[in-house]
Amino acid sequence: MNEYPPDVHLVVYRPGRFPAHEPFAEHGYLFTVPGSYPDDTPPHTNVTDWEMAVYQTGDGDDWEVRDTHGNRRVWATASSRREAIGLAFLEIARQRRIQAAEIGRKREAAGLAPVPPYALEITSSVTLVIAPTAIAILARIEPARDDTPARYHVLDVDGGAPYVIRQDDGVSLRTVTVGVLHHDCGHDLTGVTSTHETEADAQVAAQCGLHAYWPCTQLPT
Repeated sequence: MNEYPPDVHLVVYRPGRFPAHEPFAEHGYLFTVPGSYPDDTPPHTNVTDWEMAVYQTGDGDDWEVRDTHGNRRVWATASSRREAIGLAFLEIARQRRIQAAEIGRKREAAGLAPVPPYALEITSSVTLVIAPTAIAILARIEPARDDTPARYHVLDVDGGAPYVIRQDDGVSLRTVTVGVLHHDCGHDLTGVTSTHETEADAQVAAQCGLHAYWPCTQLPT
């Protein structure tokens, strides 16, 4: 690998982060592999995010990558940190694709479709700043300083003009999320957050997790 996989953010760790008996170097870096990685595996096979550690081995010639939970297995070793991280991502993707295919085979053996037929996709999410005299779309927050309250930089809901709302007891934030309920429609479901076996289960999830949703208009394939 010549460059980092997407969205790798390294955080330095120092002595004391891991107990002495565990197989990690005293100094190194932590990063996260998203549970949804790689994007070409079905959402119902996603796992939790994995925290990983990358560090130099005892002789200092190589870099090694291990997961910090589970089996703490070595996922890759290379002569550079960058290459070790890239190889680890490739191996994790390979293993997760194998597991996803096995899950599909087991579902078919049980008389189910390889992938659950209903999928819930979040298509938009916005945070609103609700004040006694206005409702606006949050753009960014300017933190409080000394005796000055936080300031919400917002966009007007009708036209998008920017202005500022000062934080006080009468101001609150609310995140509004909307989405689409898919049913065997053949769409690319990379952004899907959950899958379901029945329409009733999918509707319950949509009603609990979204403020509004619409059924996909494409007929099942």
